[in-house]
Amino acid sequence: MRNILNKLSYIGLFLSIINSCQSKEEKKQTNSSGNSEEVSNNLYIGKWLSINKEGNQYYYCTDSDRFFEINKDKIYDHTPMEDSDFNIDHIKEKENQTFFYIDKQESSYYILSWVDKNKGIISYQFNKDSPNFFIAEKKLKSIDSKTCQPKAKSCDFNNLSSKYNFVLEAGEYKNEKEQTYPISAWVIVTNKKSGKSQEIHFEPNSWATYSNLPCDSFSVKDFNFDGLEDFAIVWDQGGAEKLYEYYFQDEKGNFTPVESFPLQHGILAENIDTTNKTITTQSIVGCCHINMNKYKLNANGIWETSSEQREVKRN
Repeated sequence: MRNILNKLSYIGLFLSIINSCQSKEEKKQTNSSGNSEEVSNNLYIGKWLSINKEGNQYYYCTDSDRFFEINKDKIYDHTPMEDSDFNIDHIKEKENQTFFYIDKQESSYYILSWVDKNKGIISYQFNKDSPNFFIAEKKLKSIDSKTCQPKAKSCDFNNLSSKYNFVLEAGEYKNEKEQTYPISAWVIVTNKKSGKSQEIHFEPNSWATYSNLPCDSFSVKDFNFDGLEDFAIVWDQGGAEKLYEYYFQDEKGNFTPVESFPLQHGILAENIDTTNKTITTQSIVGCCHINMNKYKLNANGIWETSSEQREVKRN
Protein backbone atom coordinates (compact mmCIF):
# COMPACT_ATOMS: atom_id res chain seq x y z
CA MET A 1 0.00 0.00 0.00
CA ARG A 2 2.80 2.33 0.92
CA ASN A 3 4.49 1.68 -2.44
CA ILE A 4 1.29 2.56 -4.25
CA LEU A 5 0.97 5.84 -2.35
CA ASN A 6 4.58 6.68 -3.11
CA LYS A 7 4.04 6.03 -6.77
CA LEU A 8 0.92 8.21 -6.83
CA SER A 9 2.86 10.95 -5.05
CA TYR A 10 5.64 10.80 -7.63
CA ILE A 11 3.08 10.87 -10.47
CA GLY A 12 1.37 13.94 -8.95
CA LEU A 13 4.68 15.72 -8.55
CA PHE A 14 5.61 14.88 -12.14
CA LEU A 15 2.28 16.21 -13.46
CA SER A 16 2.68 19.34 -11.36
CA ILE A 17 6.11 19.98 -12.87
CA ILE A 18 4.75 19.43 -16.39
CA ASN A 19 1.83 21.84 -15.80
CA SER A 20 4.19 24.40 -14.35
CA CYS A 21 6.47 24.20 -17.40
CA GLN A 22 3.51 24.40 -19.77
CA SER A 23 2.16 27.51 -18.00
CA LYS A 24 5.54 29.19 -18.22
CA GLU A 25 5.83 28.35 -21.92
CA GLU A 26 2.31 29.57 -22.66
CA LYS A 27 3.01 32.79 -20.79
CA LYS A 28 6.25 33.15 -22.67
CA GLN A 29 4.46 32.61 -26.00
CA THR A 30 1.72 35.09 -25.04
CA ASN A 31 4.26 37.72 -24.10
CA SER A 32 6.23 37.01 -27.23
CA SER A 33 3.11 37.42 -29.38
CA GLY A 34 2.16 40.66 -27.64
CA ASN A 35 5.65 42.07 -27.95
CA SER A 36 5.75 41.10 -31.61
CA GLU A 37 2.58 43.09 -32.35
CA GLU A 38 3.88 46.04 -30.33
CA VAL A 39 7.19 45.92 -32.19
CA SER A 40 5.28 45.73 -35.49
CA ASN A 41 3.39 48.92 -34.66
CA ASN A 42 6.51 50.59 -33.29
CA LEU A 43 8.19 50.10 -36.65
CA TYR A 44 5.82 52.73 -38.04
CA ILE A 45 6.74 55.34 -35.44
CA GLY A 46 8.74 58.20 -36.95
CA LYS A 47 8.76 60.53 -39.95
CA TRP A 48 7.86 59.27 -43.44
CA LEU A 49 8.61 61.06 -46.71
CA SER A 50 6.56 60.82 -49.89
CA ILE A 51 8.28 58.98 -52.76
CA ASN A 52 7.45 58.09 -56.36
CA LYS A 53 7.66 54.86 -58.31
CA GLU A 54 8.85 54.55 -61.89
CA GLY A 55 8.83 51.01 -63.23
CA ASN A 56 10.36 48.92 -60.45
CA GLN A 57 12.38 51.82 -59.05
CA TYR A 58 11.50 54.20 -56.23
CA TYR A 59 12.88 57.73 -55.94
CA TYR A 60 12.53 60.70 -53.61
CA CYS A 61 11.83 64.23 -54.92
CA THR A 62 14.06 66.64 -53.02
CA ASP A 63 11.62 69.49 -53.76
CA SER A 64 8.63 67.58 -52.37
CA ASP A 65 6.73 68.99 -49.40
CA ARG A 66 4.69 65.91 -48.45
CA PHE A 67 5.28 63.82 -45.33
CA PHE A 68 3.58 62.38 -42.27
CA GLU A 69 4.69 61.48 -38.75
CA ILE A 70 3.45 58.81 -36.35
CA ASN A 71 4.02 58.61 -32.61
CA LYS A 72 2.39 56.32 -30.06
CA ASP A 73 -0.98 58.08 -30.09
CA LYS A 74 -1.04 60.58 -32.98
CA ILE A 75 -0.67 60.90 -36.74
CA TYR A 76 0.47 64.24 -38.15
CA ASP A 77 -0.23 64.48 -41.90
CA HIS A 78 1.40 67.32 -43.86
CA THR A 79 0.57 68.28 -47.45
CA PRO A 80 1.51 71.45 -49.39
CA MET A 81 -2.11 72.58 -48.99
CA GLU A 82 -2.93 71.77 -45.36
CA ASP A 83 -1.88 69.99 -42.15
CA SER A 84 -3.92 67.41 -40.23
CA ASP A 85 -3.34 66.15 -36.70
CA PHE A 86 -5.30 63.04 -35.63
CA ASN A 87 -5.40 61.08 -32.39
CA ILE A 88 -5.06 57.31 -32.81
CA ASP A 89 -8.02 55.68 -31.07
CA HIS A 90 -6.99 52.06 -31.65
CA ILE A 91 -4.98 49.84 -33.99
CA LYS A 92 -5.85 46.56 -35.71
CA GLU A 93 -3.84 44.11 -37.75
CA LYS A 94 -5.65 42.62 -40.77
CA GLU A 95 -3.63 40.19 -42.84
CA ASN A 96 -0.57 42.20 -43.96
CA GLN A 97 -2.11 45.60 -43.24
CA THR A 98 -2.16 47.76 -40.11
CA PHE A 99 -5.25 49.93 -39.57
CA PHE A 100 -4.82 53.06 -37.48
CA TYR A 101 -8.36 54.11 -36.53
CA ILE A 102 -8.91 57.70 -35.49
CA ASP A 103 -12.40 57.11 -34.03
CA LYS A 104 -14.15 54.34 -32.11
CA GLN A 105 -16.70 53.86 -34.89
CA GLU A 106 -13.85 53.01 -37.30
CA SER A 107 -15.25 55.42 -39.89
CA SER A 108 -11.87 57.10 -40.50
CA TYR A 109 -8.57 55.30 -40.65
CA TYR A 110 -5.11 55.05 -42.15
CA ILE A 111 -3.92 51.79 -43.71
CA LEU A 112 -0.20 51.04 -43.66
CA SER A 113 1.50 48.03 -45.17
CA TRP A 114 5.08 47.15 -45.96
CA VAL A 115 6.26 47.26 -49.56
CA ASP A 116 9.96 46.76 -48.87
CA LYS A 117 10.89 46.51 -45.20
CA ASN A 118 14.64 46.45 -45.90
CA LYS A 119 14.46 49.80 -47.72
CA GLY A 120 11.87 51.19 -45.30
CA ILE A 121 9.12 51.63 -47.92
CA ILE A 122 5.43 51.40 -47.08
CA SER A 123 2.07 51.89 -48.73
CA TYR A 124 0.04 54.62 -47.02
CA GLN A 125 -3.69 55.07 -47.57
CA PHE A 126 -6.35 57.27 -45.95
CA ASN A 127 -9.82 55.67 -45.91
CA LYS A 128 -10.61 54.60 -49.48
CA ASP A 129 -8.27 57.06 -51.20
CA SER A 130 -5.63 55.76 -53.57
CA PRO A 131 -2.55 54.53 -51.70
CA ASN A 132 0.76 56.41 -51.89
CA PHE A 133 4.33 55.32 -51.24
CA PHE A 134 6.42 56.64 -48.36
CA ILE A 135 9.87 55.91 -47.01
CA ALA A 136 11.17 56.15 -43.46
CA GLU A 137 13.32 59.27 -43.14
CA LYS A 138 16.15 57.24 -41.59
CA LYS A 139 16.12 54.91 -44.65
CA LEU A 140 16.15 57.68 -47.26
CA LYS A 141 19.63 56.77 -48.52
CA SER A 142 18.36 53.37 -49.65
CA ILE A 143 16.78 54.94 -52.78
CA ASP A 144 17.72 57.61 -55.34
CA SER A 145 16.92 61.30 -54.84
CA LYS A 146 16.42 63.97 -57.50
CA THR A 147 14.76 67.30 -58.24
CA CYS A 148 11.35 66.65 -59.80
CA GLN A 149 9.61 69.99 -60.33
CA PRO A 150 10.52 71.90 -63.50
CA LYS A 151 11.70 75.48 -63.10
CA ALA A 152 8.66 77.68 -62.80
CA LYS A 153 7.86 79.75 -65.86
CA SER A 154 8.05 83.47 -65.24
CA CYS A 155 7.96 86.80 -67.04
CA ASP A 156 10.17 89.70 -66.01
CA PHE A 157 9.20 93.36 -66.23
CA ASN A 158 12.54 95.00 -65.58
CA ASN A 159 12.17 98.04 -67.82
CA LEU A 160 8.79 99.33 -66.65
CA SER A 161 10.23 101.13 -63.62
CA SER A 162 13.53 102.78 -62.74
CA LYS A 163 13.10 101.79 -59.09
CA TYR A 164 11.54 98.31 -59.15
CA ASN A 165 11.83 94.98 -60.92
CA PHE A 166 8.56 93.10 -61.33
CA VAL A 167 8.36 89.33 -61.92
CA LEU A 168 5.22 87.30 -62.54
CA GLU A 169 6.05 83.71 -61.59
CA ALA A 170 3.94 80.56 -61.68
CA GLY A 171 3.75 78.70 -58.40
CA GLU A 172 1.96 75.66 -59.78
CA TYR A 173 0.59 74.36 -63.07
CA LYS A 174 -2.23 71.96 -63.82
CA ASN A 175 0.10 70.42 -66.39
CA GLU A 176 3.52 70.66 -64.75
CA LYS A 177 5.33 68.79 -67.54
CA GLU A 178 4.28 71.23 -70.26
CA GLN A 179 4.01 74.19 -67.87
CA THR A 180 0.51 75.08 -69.03
CA TYR A 181 -2.72 76.04 -67.30
CA PRO A 182 -1.41 77.81 -64.17
CA ILE A 183 -3.40 77.47 -60.96
CA SER A 184 -1.35 79.79 -58.75
CA ALA A 185 1.17 82.58 -59.27
CA TRP A 186 3.12 85.32 -57.54
CA VAL A 187 4.04 88.88 -58.37
CA ILE A 188 7.52 89.52 -56.95
CA VAL A 189 8.44 93.18 -56.56
CA THR A 190 12.12 93.92 -55.89
CA ASN A 191 13.68 97.28 -55.09
CA LYS A 192 16.60 97.65 -57.51
CA LYS A 193 18.69 99.63 -55.00
CA SER A 194 18.06 97.88 -51.68
CA GLY A 195 17.23 94.41 -52.98
CA LYS A 196 14.18 94.26 -50.69
CA SER A 197 11.43 92.06 -52.16
CA GLN A 198 7.72 91.68 -51.66
CA GLU A 199 5.85 88.55 -52.81
CA ILE A 200 2.20 89.04 -53.71
CA HIS A 201 -0.03 86.03 -54.29
CA PHE A 202 -1.74 86.65 -57.62
CA GLU A 203 -5.28 85.27 -57.86
CA PRO A 204 -7.32 86.27 -60.94
CA ASN A 205 -11.07 85.97 -61.15
CA SER A 206 -10.64 82.60 -62.85
CA TRP A 207 -7.57 80.66 -63.93
CA ALA A 208 -9.73 78.70 -66.40
CA THR A 209 -9.31 81.40 -69.06
CA TYR A 210 -5.50 81.20 -68.98
CA SER A 211 -3.44 78.49 -70.63
CA ASN A 212 -0.28 80.45 -69.80
CA LEU A 213 0.68 83.29 -67.48
CA PRO A 214 -0.84 86.65 -68.61
CA CYS A 215 2.58 88.18 -69.33
CA ASP A 216 1.22 90.63 -71.91
CA SER A 217 -1.11 92.42 -69.49
CA PHE A 218 0.99 94.21 -66.89
CA SER A 219 1.20 97.99 -66.46
CA VAL A 220 3.23 100.27 -64.14
CA LYS A 221 2.02 103.85 -63.62
CA ASP A 222 1.06 106.31 -60.89
CA PHE A 223 -2.67 105.64 -60.86
CA ASN A 224 -3.59 107.68 -57.77
CA PHE A 225 -1.41 110.78 -58.29
CA ASP A 226 0.68 110.47 -55.13
CA GLY A 227 4.02 110.45 -56.95
CA LEU A 228 4.58 106.73 -56.31
CA GLU A 229 4.52 104.03 -58.95
CA ASP A 230 1.69 101.49 -58.83
CA PHE A 231 0.98 98.47 -60.98
CA ALA A 232 -2.00 96.80 -62.62
CA ILE A 233 -2.29 93.18 -63.76
CA VAL A 234 -5.09 91.55 -65.74
CA TRP A 235 -7.72 90.08 -63.41
CA ASP A 236 -10.28 88.71 -65.87
CA GLN A 237 -9.90 88.02 -69.55
CA GLY A 238 -13.54 87.31 -70.32
CA GLY A 239 -15.85 89.56 -72.32
CA ALA A 240 -14.92 92.24 -74.81
CA GLU A 241 -12.30 93.92 -72.61
CA LYS A 242 -9.72 92.81 -70.10
CA LEU A 243 -10.34 93.75 -66.49
CA TYR A 244 -7.47 94.68 -64.17
CA GLU A 245 -6.54 94.44 -60.52
CA TYR A 246 -4.65 97.49 -59.23
CA TYR A 247 -1.94 97.51 -56.55
CA PHE A 248 -0.91 100.80 -54.94
CA GLN A 249 2.45 101.63 -53.39
CA ASP A 250 2.63 103.16 -49.92
CA GLU A 251 5.44 105.27 -48.41
CA LYS A 252 7.27 102.14 -47.22
CA GLY A 253 7.36 100.67 -50.71
CA ASN A 254 4.71 98.00 -50.11
CA PHE A 255 2.04 97.26 -52.72
CA THR A 256 -1.56 96.43 -51.80
CA PRO A 257 -4.92 96.52 -53.62
CA VAL A 258 -7.34 99.33 -52.70
CA GLU A 259 -11.01 98.51 -53.21
CA SER A 260 -12.06 102.16 -53.16
CA PHE A 261 -10.19 102.83 -56.41
CA PRO A 262 -13.02 103.31 -58.96
CA LEU A 263 -11.35 101.15 -61.64
CA GLN A 264 -10.52 98.24 -59.34
CA HIS A 265 -11.42 95.10 -61.33
CA GLY A 266 -12.30 97.36 -64.24
CA ILE A 267 -10.63 98.29 -67.52
CA LEU A 268 -7.06 99.56 -67.72
CA ALA A 269 -6.45 103.24 -66.92
CA GLU A 270 -4.49 104.40 -69.97
CA ASN A 271 -5.42 108.08 -70.46
CA ILE A 272 -4.01 109.69 -67.28
CA ASP A 273 -3.88 113.47 -66.74
CA THR A 274 -1.51 114.10 -63.82
CA THR A 275 -2.07 117.87 -63.88
CA ASN A 276 -5.83 117.67 -63.40
CA LYS A 277 -5.69 114.33 -61.57
CA THR A 278 -8.14 112.64 -63.89
CA ILE A 279 -8.33 109.26 -65.60
CA THR A 280 -10.42 108.90 -68.75
CA THR A 281 -11.58 105.59 -70.17
CA GLN A 282 -13.79 104.64 -73.06
CA SER A 283 -15.68 101.51 -73.95
CA ILE A 284 -17.82 100.52 -76.92
CA VAL A 285 -21.56 100.08 -76.33
CA GLY A 286 -23.41 98.09 -78.95
CA CYS A 287 -22.72 98.93 -82.57
CA CYS A 288 -22.82 102.67 -82.56
CA HIS A 289 -21.89 104.31 -79.25
CA ILE A 290 -18.90 104.87 -76.97
CA ASN A 291 -19.07 105.43 -73.23
CA MET A 292 -16.64 108.12 -72.04
CA ASN A 293 -15.94 107.84 -68.30
CA LYS A 294 -13.92 110.36 -66.30
CA TYR A 295 -12.57 109.75 -62.79
CA LYS A 296 -11.27 112.80 -60.90
CA LEU A 297 -9.41 112.62 -57.59
CA ASN A 298 -10.59 115.51 -55.41
CA ALA A 299 -8.54 117.25 -52.71
CA ASN A 300 -10.36 115.28 -50.00
CA GLY A 301 -9.11 112.01 -51.50
CA ILE A 302 -12.52 110.99 -52.88
CA TRP A 303 -12.93 110.02 -56.52
CA GLU A 304 -15.64 111.82 -58.50
CA THR A 305 -17.05 109.97 -61.51
CA SER A 306 -18.79 111.38 -64.57
CA SER A 307 -19.71 109.82 -67.89
CA GLU A 308 -21.18 110.62 -71.27
CA GLN A 309 -22.11 108.61 -74.31
CA ARG A 310 -21.01 109.56 -77.80
CA GLU A 311 -22.16 108.27 -81.12
CA VAL A 312 -19.58 106.55 -83.28
CA LYS A 313 -18.92 108.59 -86.39
CA ARG A 314 -19.19 106.66 -89.62
CA ASN A 315 -17.49 107.55 -92.87
